[in-house]
Amino acid sequence: MQARELNVRRLPGRNCSTPQCKGRATHGPKCDDCWRTLSEHNRTAHRLPPSQRGYDDVHRRLRVLAFQRDEWTCVDCGWQPDCIRECRAIGIEDPPTDVILAELRQRRIRNQRHLHGEHDQPIEDRPDLRTDLDNYRTRCSACHSAKTAREIAQRRAV
Repeated sequence: MQARELNVRRLPGRNCSTPQCKGRATHGPKCDDCWRTLSEHNRTAHRLPPSQRGYDDVHRRLRVLAFQRDEWTCVDCGWQPDCIRECRAIGIEDPPTDVILAELRQRRIRNQRHLHGEHDQPIEDRPDLRTDLDNYRTRCSACHSAKTAREIAQRRAV
C-alpha cells in the first residue's frame, strides 16, 4: 500500500485548474475530464459561429482600424504588443501592420496576451452599431475577459 501511495505522488503534472476539480492536469492546465467538458461547452448550439454573431470581413477590417486609431494600445490598461513597445522605446516608426498582426496572431495561438477589437456596446444590445468604428475599442485579452465577465454578471443579475 505504501509503494502505491509513492507512485501516486510521483505522477506527472499538477492539479487541474478547474475550481473544485481533484483531477491531475495531463496536458496544459486541465485534466482530461475538464477538457472534454470545456470542449462540449464550446460546441453547444447556443454559441453560434463567429460569422453568424457579426464577426465577418467588415468586423476584421474595423478591428484593424480600431487598433490603428488606438495606436495598438489597450484602452484600459495600456498594454502594447512587443514590436510596438520596442519600436517606440527606441524612437523608431511602428512596424508595418502585417508584422504587428502576425505577432498578435502568434500570441493568441500561444494563449498569451494579445489585442481584441471589441464592441463597446455589445452586438446583442445594439446591432445597429455593429459596423460603427466609434463603437470599437482596442482591449488586451485580459481586459477583454474582465469586461466580458462583468457583462455576463450584469445580464445574470437582471
